[in-house]
Amino acid sequence: MSKAIHPGLAPAGNGFLPPRAGLLGLLATPVPQDADLRAALEALPEAEVPALLERTAYHRIDGLAHRALRRIPSSEGGRWLRMSLRRRHQRCAAAALSQGLALAEVLEALDRSRVPVIVLRGLRTSEALYGDPGLRPFEDHDLLVLPADFEAARGALGRQGYAEEAPGLHRRGGVIVDLHRDPLGARRRPTRAATFPLPTAELFARAAPGTVAGAPALLLGLEDDLLLLAVHLVKHSFDRLIRIADLAHLLAQHGEQIRWAALLRRAAASRTLPLLAWAVEAAGVLGAPWPAALPRPPAGLLEKEILRRVADLRPLPYCGEALMALAAPTLSSRVGFLMDALLPAGGAPAGGWRRAAAIPRRALALARGALWQAAERRGLE
Repeated sequence: MSKAIHPGLAPAGNGFLPPRAGLLGLLATPVPQDADLRAALEALPEAEVPALLERTAYHRIDGLAHRALRRIPSSEGGRWLRMSLRRRHQRCAAAALSQGLALAEVLEALDRSRVPVIVLRGLRTSEALYGDPGLRPFEDHDLLVLPADFEAARGALGRQGYAEEAPGLHRRGGVIVDLHRDPLGARRRPTRAATFPLPTAELFARAAPGTVAGAPALLLGLEDDLLLLAVHLVKHSFDRLIRIADLAHLLAQHGEQIRWAALLRRAAASRTLPLLAWAVEAAGVLGAPWPAALPRPPAGLLEKEILRRVADLRPLPYCGEALMALAAPTLSSRVGFLMDALLPAGGAPAGGWRRAAAIPRRALALARGALWQAAERRGLE
């Protein structure tokens, strides 16, 4: 392992192993391994550079790849690759600056309205883990408020010129604010909150005052941040390497400060302990070691196959939904979770017969989506 550690990254002695995700893993790993990266780049034919750029864009690691290549002397070739990644990094940084200014306005408006708010992922993750606005792209701002403050928050957004396009989803030009009253996005999927109870009030009670984009916000505690990143990774079916990188970078930078006993208690109380374990196992593709304090959940054939494909960066479409259903405590809750996936509450028609008739159409739409995702991934291989 290289001893040339980039400022702000974990030292090489923190237990991280070589990434298992090949060249992409070397570009996104939180602990630089420059000798291996240099060798992989030297072995990369120039004709394969466009395909590599397509994969970095798909996995949203252009910024991380740019940072990794900056550590390799420019005299060692790859000029086209370097220039392309540098431009993408610059575009991401410019977008983050613009989005940060808009987010700061929103947070200040909520503060004036005495609405406490937690920023989930997005710019908060970029600031806390990467320290460079060009390294971590994001598409919207996920804001968590207490249920009692939801209407006040909607009003504050409306006064800022945001139009509500769907329940909780607000837009002003190119800025999107997704307002949550629970951390799992259970507005359209109520069985999520019932199956995996993560009380919003408890998150707020443990959060600490701080700033995001230079504006006042509450910051999640380290254990809550890790748990929510893990659940989010599984919920999105391990679809992009950047989500795995978020978790791996958090473990690399703060692994020694994590209070594992407290984290495991919260994961057990919310029934998310298997999700936490599966997410940490996925972080192993970037070299994250298995924490000694974290028990390994029992794994059946389906779980093993899902995680094998995740390790190969070829996750099955909707595999996160399958894992979450398997983590549900009873057969009835598993069936309810899957039915909720077929017919989300926000899109289900009224009436039992209409809902039943809508299931085949929804199943067909999900199948088409799965085929499209699989075809998109095959195009990157």
